Amino acid sequence: MRKHRTDAAIAATETGTARGDASAYWVCLALLLATVMLAMRVASIW
Repeated sequence: MRKHRTDAAIAATETGTARGDASAYWVCLALLLATVMLAMRVASIW
């Protein structure tokens, strides 16, 4: 029973890590897109 709980805890931890990595990826992608858009606006003003 204890081994079963350990396996479940490891699986849950890996799932949480994968979700965290995925959300970090989308946040970085959004920041990169916002930076590019801002750079385009600044370039069009000059």
